[in-house]
Formats: sequence, structure tokens, C-alpha cells
Amino acid sequence: MVGSLPAWPQPGEPLFRGGCRMTPEDFEVEELPGWTPRGEGEHLLVEVAKRGANSGWVAGELARRAGCKVQEVGYCGDKDRHAVTRQWFSVRDPKQTLDWQVDAGGEGWRILQTARHDRKLRRGDHGANRFRLRVELDAPASAPAVDAARQRLVAGVANYFGPQRFGRAAGNLVKVQAWVDGARLPGRGPERGRILSSARSFLFNEVLAARIRAGCLTRPLGGDVLMDDAPTGPLWGRGRSPLTGEALAFEANVLEAYRPWCDRLEHAGLSQERRTLLLRPAGVRVEAMATELQLAFELPPGAFATSVLAALGDFEDMAKRGESRDGQ
Repeated sequence: MVGSLPAWPQPGEPLFRGGCRMTPEDFEVEELPGWTPRGEGEHLLVEVAKRGANSGWVAGELARRAGCKVQEVGYCGDKDRHAVTRQWFSVRDPKQTLDWQVDAGGEGWRILQTARHDRKLRRGDHGANRFRLRVELDAPASAPAVDAARQRLVAGVANYFGPQRFGRAAGNLVKVQAWVDGARLPGRGPERGRILSSARSFLFNEVLAARIRAGCLTRPLGGDVLMDDAPTGPLWGRGRSPLTGEALAFEANVLEAYRPWCDRLEHAGLSQERRTLLLRPAGVRVEAMATELQLAFELPPGAFATSVLAALGDFEDMAKRGESRDGQ
């Protein structure tokens, strides 16, 4: 397991095969705010358009330009580097001296607009992410396959954490296993967060995969906890599981092989939470022209467009192939 990800199953057969993310323009993401700028305050909100740049790097660029610590730059979530994206950042500016011009920026990013706000943006503050994807198919898409894809997305897909959660070549899981085997967990900072979130996400995916294999992804078990009318899986931490009966026994059986992981997460001080096993994209649009498939949908914070793609077919991620070839 360490150093690679399991082949987590999908509830349906692949509808398509092909390649995705041939270019950054094939993967467009627009962050939809879950807040309204106050118009005043010690934080400057900056909407940024970026191409081929990750969110953390842009945050560092904004901090450098503002002359502040990178910790004083906030944003709602990481947006993929191999994409064309729009997202918001906040920069702490207590003296309110920053006055950045539209279209200012640097390599791979530019400012779209700014506004004043009274607090720092934090993970999950946004309302949703809107995606527009283009996929190159190995063969022309049939009308029944396109209709089936649309129906599958509307009905809901497996809410897996995407491979990007686990780092390049699943490197975050190597660090998780080292921590479980006795290595020191960083006391604070992003590295600690990556280790903890990767461990919790992996355990969630294992429970989700087991539910799919057992044919009960959408069918509640006795004692299940539902969210949006769908069963849920664990984001592990301390505290008693809210499950009872059949659902509790099922989940405990899946996690027994990872008891040392669960123990470590409990001792790290995290509280147990639940996450829905079923992801229902909003605003679904599926169109095909010959061997080109175009998708549009909206996802809530914490959901992965790569998991939506995986629910529709077998697609090779060409951006990851480029990383492997270039050694990046």
C-alpha cells in the first residue's frame, strides 16, 4: 500500500476510456465564494486567475509582494497546478496600504479583482467549485453512453478523496506509515496537516470501497448515520462512533487492519467526524462531439473532480504522465 494507491472500485462499469488534462485548459476550475466582501477591514481579498501554478506558491508570491508572512495569506482550498483556475486569497493588511492593480501578477497568475474584508479566508470557506472539463476519448462516444453518464452524475457518484490528497506517488502515505511506526509527527504547520488528512482520507476511502464491494453504497445499513439522505463514512479521530448495530460492525471490521492508524489519529487530538459516501454534483452538463467529451458541474468544498471522472470511465491523467517523465 505504501508508495501507491489501491485500485479502489467504482459501483458501475466504465462508460468511456481516454485521456484527461492534455493541457491546463482542459481542466478549468472557478471558486464560488461562500461569503460577501464586507467592503472594509484589515484583510485585502484578491481574486486570482492562474495557469500552471499551485495555490500555495501563489500565496507565497502574494506574501512576498505584501511584505508579510505567508501565514498571513489565507485561501479556501488548494486548486490543481495542472489547470486554469480562479480563486480568492486574503492578505492581512492592518494599515490598509495595499492597492494592487487589476492584471498585476507574475508568471502563471494575475489579479482579477480586489475587495476589503474583515477576516482571513480559511479552508472550506467557499461555497462551491465550478468545473469545466474536456476529455479526449479513445473512440467516439455513443448517445446512450452520454445519457448514461449524465444520469450517473445526477444520481451521485462515490465520494472518494482524489489521488492528489495523497501526494505525488502517494508520498504522503509513506510519511503516514513512518509516523504510525514511531516517527515524530510535526508539531504544527502544513506538513502535520498533510499527514493527518492523508491518513483520515485513506481510511475513509477504504470504508467507501468496502461499501461498494458489499453493494451498499447507497443502501443504508442498520445503525447508519445519514447525511443528505446518504450513508456516511468516518473521518477518524477520538470519540465514540455514532454508528450502531450492523453499520458499526461493518465499519469496525474494515478498520481493524488499520487499528494502529486509528490509535495514532485519536492521540493526535482529532475529533471523529462523518463525510457522505455519495457525491451529487450540481449543474451537471455532459456533451460529446466525436471523440471529445465535455463536462460541467459544481462540487461542494472537499469534493474532487478527479473522483467524478473516475466514476465515468478509465482516463489516463496526462499531466501526471508528464510529471513522471520529467521527474517533477
